[in-house]
Amino acid sequence: MSKTKKDISELVREYIQSIDPNAEIVLLFPQGKNMHEEVQVFVLLPKKVDYATEQEYIETKYKVELESGLSLFIYVYNKENWNKQFKNTPIYKKIQSEGIVL
Repeated sequence: MSKTKKDISELVREYIQSIDPNAEIVLLFPQGKNMHEEVQVFVLLPKKVDYATEQEYIETKYKVELESGLSLFIYVYNKENWNKQFKNTPIYKKIQSEGIVL
């Protein structure tokens, strides 16, 4: 893992898990020609996700962006719903094969 990936991984883990230590966090880094794209952060929670929960994670995402200087895109899902509803989608499969679980 490169220094940049390691640094952003540590920041994301620190900030996101400060909200919910039981959150599963998966990072998806841009590949090849798409290196200018944002790092995608998938947060899978054991509890129901509502608007207030999403906003809490979005505010935390801004802190990580300010500290790292990188752009992030964050997705927050209930883990059970994620595994049921998205199981046959390309993004689910991409995360399973390329995602970095923190």
